[in-house]
Amino acid sequence: MKNSINNGRRQFFKSAGITASLLGFNASAVPFEMLNTRFKLDNNHYFRHGVASGDPLPNAVVLWTRISNVATETQVTLHVALDGAMKKAVLSERLTTNESRDYTVKADAQGLMPNTTYFYQFEVNGYRSRVGTTKTAPVTTNHARFAVVSCSNYPGGFFNVYHALTNKNMVGDIDAVLHLGDYLYEYAEDEYGDGSRLGRAPLPNKEITSLSDYRTRHAQYKTDPDLALLHATYPFITVWDDHEITNDANKSGAENHNEGEGDYQLRKSFAIRAYYEWVPIREGSIYRHFEWGSLLDLYMLDTRIEGRDPQVDSPVSAERYDTNRTLLGDTQERWLLDKLTTSTSKWRFIGQQVMFSQFKGLNAPNLEAAGIPVTKDILALNMDQWDGYPESRQRILDALQAFSIENTVVLTGDIHTSWGMEVFEDSTNGYTYNDRIRLGKQPLAVEFVTPSVTSPGLSDPVADPLAALIPTMNPHMKYVELKSHGFMIVDATHQKVVCDWWYVDTIESPKYKAFLAKSLYTVSGSQRLSERKSLGKSFDYTHNPFN
Repeated sequence: MKNSINNGRRQFFKSAGITASLLGFNASAVPFEMLNTRFKLDNNHYFRHGVASGDPLPNAVVLWTRISNVATETQVTLHVALDGAMKKAVLSERLTTNESRDYTVKADAQGLMPNTTYFYQFEVNGYRSRVGTTKTAPVTTNHARFAVVSCSNYPGGFFNVYHALTNKNMVGDIDAVLHLGDYLYEYAEDEYGDGSRLGRAPLPNKEITSLSDYRTRHAQYKTDPDLALLHATYPFITVWDDHEITNDANKSGAENHNEGEGDYQLRKSFAIRAYYEWVPIREGSIYRHFEWGSLLDLYMLDTRIEGRDPQVDSPVSAERYDTNRTLLGDTQERWLLDKLTTSTSKWRFIGQQVMFSQFKGLNAPNLEAAGIPVTKDILALNMDQWDGYPESRQRILDALQAFSIENTVVLTGDIHTSWGMEVFEDSTNGYTYNDRIRLGKQPLAVEFVTPSVTSPGLSDPVADPLAALIPTMNPHMKYVELKSHGFMIVDATHQKVVCDWWYVDTIESPKYKAFLAKSLYTVSGSQRLSERKSLGKSFDYTHNPFN
C-alpha cells in the first residue's frame, strides 16, 4: 500500500504544466506527515456549493469544489482516501484558486487504481468540506450500470429525481451519472416556470447573458441539496445541450438570443467558460470517449454548439436535405465515424442530446379520431432534432450498415419525455415497419430517451392518448410516455443491455413516490427491443430538500 500511495502522489500531477494551464490552479505536494488531522466540518461557509467528481478514467477522475466567502487568492488542500473516514490516505495536494475562476477548484486526480471507489475532501483554513465518493472506470469488467438524466429546470420543481437516484436500496449502485444536457436553464423567473411558489425563483432574476449571470445561475443550482447529494455520491459524465447557453442554440445563433442581448458569440463564450468552471469535466473538447473495459465504449457528443448549422423552419424546406448541412460539424462527425468503425468493444453507447430516431408526423384526422385537440405544436415535426438533419443522420446509419456494426445504443435527452426505439437505416421513414421486416431490413441500433428532471412534458388530457397513438404511425417506437419526470437506469453485460424508466409522482412537494414503470432490453447482436415484465417496484419518500 505504501508504494501505491507514493506512486499515486508522484503521478497525481504528472503533467503539471498541462494541468495548471488546463484547470487554472497551482499545485504542490503536501507531505503526509504534515497533514492537518484536526479540522472542523464546514458545508455552509467555505463549501456551500458542495463537492463533485466527473469524467472517470481507469487511472484518473476530476474532483471539484468552490470556495465561498473569500476575496483573494486562496489555498485549498485536496485529500483523497480509500475510506470514508479519510484515514487510508492516497493523495494530498495543495491547490490555489482565485477570482479568475470564480473561486472554483478542479483537480484531475491521476495515478489512481481502476474500478476503485475513492473518497475525497477539500480543506480551507482548517475547515473541511463534506466527503464525496467517486469511482474510477474499469480496465476489465463484465458489467456497467449508468443513471441517465436530462433537463433540470430549477424553478420547475423540486429535484426529487436527483434525490431518488441516491437511494442505492432502490436503484442499486451505479458507475456514473450521465447528464445529457440542460443542466440549467437561462430564463428569468416566470418565463419558464414559476419558481416563487416553491421558493425556487432563479438567480439572477433575469435572462442570463453575461459571465457573472451564468456563474450566479450555476452557483444557485449547486446549492440545491438533492443535486449536491447526488454529485457527492457518484461521478458525473456531462455534456451540454442548448439551455446552458440559450434555447435552440447552434454554432452561429439561437432562437432565444434576441435584440438587445449583445453579441451571440460573446454570450456563448461566457456560458462555456462558466460551464467549465462549475462542472466536474475535463476542459478541452466537449465531445469525448470513455471506455468500460472491452464491454463498452461511451461517446459523448455535442449536437448543439460544436458544428450545428441553424435549424430549418419547415420540414418541407429544400435546405433540410442539403448534403452540406451538418448537426455535428465535420470534425466531430469524422471523429465519431472513426470511433464507431474501429471500436472492438461489445457495445457502443452514444450519449447525446436530441432524438436520433425518425419520427413520422401525425395528421389532424388521426389526432381528432383519438380525441386529441389539434395544435400546431403537435402537428409539426421537430426540426431541432436529427429529423431536421437527415443527411447527417444518414451518414452515421450508412456507416453502421456498411461496416456491419452491431450493438449501438443511443442515449438521448432534451425532449422531456420517455421513448424506447429501434433505429432503422432509412432516415426518410419511407418504409413502414412491416415493410422493413418483410424486406429483411433489420434495425441498426436502439435508442433510449430519458425523461426530464423537472422540465415540463405534456399533460392530461393530451399525454396518454397521444402516447398511445404515436407508435401506431411509428411502430419502431416500442415505448412512448409523455408526461412523467424521472430517469433511466441502463445496465449492460456482454449478453444484453437493459433500460429501466423510473418516475417520481410529483415535483411539487418533497414528499414523493418513485416507481419503476417500464423496462426494455436488447440482446447482443439483435438491435431489437423486448419488454421485461413483472416490475411493480415503488418506494415512498419524504425528505427535507433544505437540509
